[in-house]
Amino acid sequence: MKHRYHIMRNQPRSYTVGNIECINEEWVFFDEESDEASLLWEIVEDDFEVLYNNHWLPARFYENDTLKIENEPHPLESGETVRIRKKLQTGYEEWLKELSDSSFSTLTKALGRFDYSLYDCIYCHNILFFQPASAPRQGVNFIVYDNGDYVCSLHHRYIRDGEMSKDIFEFTRADGQMYKADC
Repeated sequence: MKHRYHIMRNQPRSYTVGNIECINEEWVFFDEESDEASLLWEIVEDDFEVLYNNHWLPARFYENDTLKIENEPHPLESGETVRIRKKLQTGYEEWLKELSDSSFSTLTKALGRFDYSLYDCIYCHNILFFQPASAPRQGVNFIVYDNGDYVCSLHHRYIRDGEMSKDIFEFTRADGQMYKADC
């Protein structure tokens, strides 16, 4: 599990980076990529990071306009750069949890081969999520990734019968490149 946590934390495009501004007494986050504005408290659930002396430091809300960085109070300032971990879709997150450690590692390596991140998922049809874990299960999940250059379709074929757990990942990128990995 610790290995998965490390992989997840180091995925490309796993954060949204932007600046914050105080507008009408509310903190607004401006996504540097899309320039979209959101209320900071609506998109930050718990931890996020602040760029402080050229280092990303974990931060948490402490009081109304104050953060706690390295256990020290830090007043929010307009113009500060923050990064917020992107959230995964529920069905996709449940699908990732269902994979064995070796299948998870195979998946992330295969995605990396095509320059995709776990956080590039734009659609996940996880039929495995709807099948009872107490009975043998098999089927195909459909996951779509977009890294900004190409869309990639993943067909995840699986068998779960108590004695055996098998995963086959078949990737097809929009430019026609294909890749298959078995676990």
